[in-house]
Amino acid sequence: MEKDLLYKGFFFGGVYGLAFFLIYRFGRKTAPVRAVWLSVGSWCGLMVIMLTVNGASSALLFFPAFFAALFVVRRNAENREIRTLQAFFTENRLYKAEAIPEQVSRLLGSSYYSCAVGTLTGWGGEEITYHWWQGMTSSLVSTGKSTITTFSYYLAVSFASSVINDAFKNAVRAKADTSTLSIKQKFKRFFVLDTETPVRIAETADGSFVVIWQTCHDVPHFAYYVSWLTATLSASKSETNKRSATENKRVSPGLSTRELHESTLGQAPKSISSIRSSIPRS
Repeated sequence: MEKDLLYKGFFFGGVYGLAFFLIYRFGRKTAPVRAVWLSVGSWCGLMVIMLTVNGASSALLFFPAFFAALFVVRRNAENREIRTLQAFFTENRLYKAEAIPEQVSRLLGSSYYSCAVGTLTGWGGEEITYHWWQGMTSSLVSTGKSTITTFSYYLAVSFASSVINDAFKNAVRAKADTSTLSIKQKFKRFFVLDTETPVRIAETADGSFVVIWQTCHDVPHFAYYVSWLTATLSASKSETNKRSATENKRVSPGLSTRELHESTLGQAPKSISSIRSSIPRS
């Protein structure tokens, strides 16, 4: 009798422990304390039923307890993801767009279900307005007799023609160029989704510039795009300002060697006409 109880304890305890350890692993990132109490409490309750009643009763209660715990930790994960996304949108000043750019909307199509408007800080501290589009497409994949629905998620960012320059457009096109990738990188992109390289770049008739990525709709990926866009805008503005300064230097005449020497001595540089007028005439 004691041996049977011991064997049952090892068997049922091991099965229940493994199952609720998986529950803990799934829920520890979103609610670690709740995941511990839920897993340990469920395991202890089933073991008490197994020891006091019988193993069959605890086995019958195991399945509803397991799926109930899985539902709780999954709901916590979804709620945490929603709160994290809301905090990201608030921090980056992304709000629902009241007026949607019609030409960009027609270009993207109906698969892009949401549009927000936000601002990025440029190189000189100016605020640049842009639109943030999230989209999703679905497709059916047949594997033998079964059919699986797959989903692809996209993010598009559009800028009006008046807020960006050619340097920014060229930087984005260079980012999307995959011809310079090595064979190893191309081989990796065949198996792993490349969320950093834009899949499409387009311009509308009114000059709006649109960049599209295939990505995951989560905070780490969204944060990367905001950071990259901010850095690219800053670099493009800086490059434009440097180019303008260089052109101004080329256009404006510089001081000659004599004038530079006189200026260094604290004298006002003399022009050729003033020198001629100062020469005494006989």
